[in-house]
Amino acid sequence: MNKPAKSPRVLKMHPEMGDLADQQMDADREWFINHPFATKYYRQPFECEVAEFAALEPGRKLKKMLVMKVDEGARARRPIFEDM
Repeated sequence: MNKPAKSPRVLKMHPEMGDLADQQMDADREWFINHPFATKYYRQPFECEVAEFAALEPGRKLKKMLVMKVDEGARARRPIFEDM
């Protein structure tokens, strides 16, 4: 029997992290504005991302974030973990 496909987790951010998330999104937006032909880049995680993605990989450290340009004005983030 086939195993059901895993659905992506929906992560909810604590309301107090809103301003930090805005800073992260502004920084990513600015980076792509300054690098118009780029489709992705790696960066250090913001504090809000460390808290946001911690539950995905318990016992592992969030090392960096891969930020990908999906469409004009739309980006996706992928956490990159390392063993502690």
